[in-house]
Amino acid sequence: MRSPDSWQPLIQTEKAFVLLEESILAGKIGDYRQIHPEAFAWHGWDQLPESRLFPILLPFLKQQVARAQSCLPELYRSRLGSVDPRSIETLADWQRLPLLVKDDDPQHGLPGFRSAANRDPFILLPRDSGPTAGFGSGGSMGRHSPTFVTIADRQRETQAWRRGHDYHGICPGDSVLYTYNPSHKGGQWMQESLWLHGVHVHMRRPEEGPRQVLENLRQYRVNILFTVQQPTREMQLQQKAAGINLHGLVQASLEDPALQGLLIPDDGGRKQVEFVFLGGFEIVPSALELLENYLGGTPAATLLGSSEAIPQACSTNPALTPGAACHHNNLHLLHGPHYIEVVKRVGDAWVPVQKGEEGLLVYTSWARDGTIWIRYAPGDLATLLLNEGECSCGIFSPVITNVHRKNSGDHEDLLLHGCAAG
Repeated sequence: MRSPDSWQPLIQTEKAFVLLEESILAGKIGDYRQIHPEAFAWHGWDQLPESRLFPILLPFLKQQVARAQSCLPELYRSRLGSVDPRSIETLADWQRLPLLVKDDDPQHGLPGFRSAANRDPFILLPRDSGPTAGFGSGGSMGRHSPTFVTIADRQRETQAWRRGHDYHGICPGDSVLYTYNPSHKGGQWMQESLWLHGVHVHMRRPEEGPRQVLENLRQYRVNILFTVQQPTREMQLQQKAAGINLHGLVQASLEDPALQGLLIPDDGGRKQVEFVFLGGFEIVPSALELLENYLGGTPAATLLGSSEAIPQACSTNPALTPGAACHHNNLHLLHGPHYIEVVKRVGDAWVPVQKGEEGLLVYTSWARDGTIWIRYAPGDLATLLLNEGECSCGIFSPVITNVHRKNSGDHEDLLLHGCAAG
């Protein structure tokens, strides 16, 4: 794990990023496929003000709008048919583009695409993409629809996830065990991103219960645990293929003193696991209580993502940024290979919310061969906690908080049925 002394050098804008920026602004790079996937691991994406970042993204945003019109006509003809991509020159021009939603939004006159995708999921597959894999998304609120990605898309997203690993303090040579479902997109991408980061990765076999997982922590000298969370009332209900969560691992540790000193401290206060990654749109209060009451305050963080877009936002390791606001459920936006916005309706435009306001979380896949999301609002809400440059940790991108699903009747639905459950 990284030490606090290594934090500030870690988050500097790389010289290679500045050279990339200069090449884009000079017109030497006008196609996102010219950007090497490893560039998305650079921290420069999160270190620029919007006024400097948007001109870098603009050529590729225009490129994807044009692709969406020609290669996904069933999805975008009625939404973007009257838009000339060449006319998008400013941020204000971009903000006048309509949002894409999965389910009808009568309040704002936005038609959803879920029913059309249920009839023919291939309306989400661009006609110019090569071989793809489809990952289901949106199943927590109804029948899921696929997001199609290519192997190059996977490389871009897994490289981008490495920035999250840096912000969590994970170093080459660390040993990670994760309990995620390896058939889920997040589980696959997580494994590969850790490998790319130079980390030793150990996976839970489907037949292994909490006790064996804890024994594996010892055997493989694991110092970082990636696991999932479910509400306490459902900790015995293993609905997802992962089948293991933080609550179960803590319970098994408490039941057998021989398993203490791994996840929870032994009588001498020693423990092997230095950091816990908890997937989900938030770290719920019951999980925070476990960390404080049983794990001796082991630092924990999360990363926001979905089958449609990984990553979107990330919290930092509290041990590395002790005085900062970006802990647990306060997340820095991550802009590459997706452009992330939190917006509200003002006239005929969807513009950024002001500090303290809640808005729709929106993303655009500006560097993707597969399914093109143009200002896609899947139904998640977020509140802008800090404007750009205001977080004392040194990461420049804005901080959002209170991410939740707009139409969920139960705040815990996504923990029970979504990717946070495994």
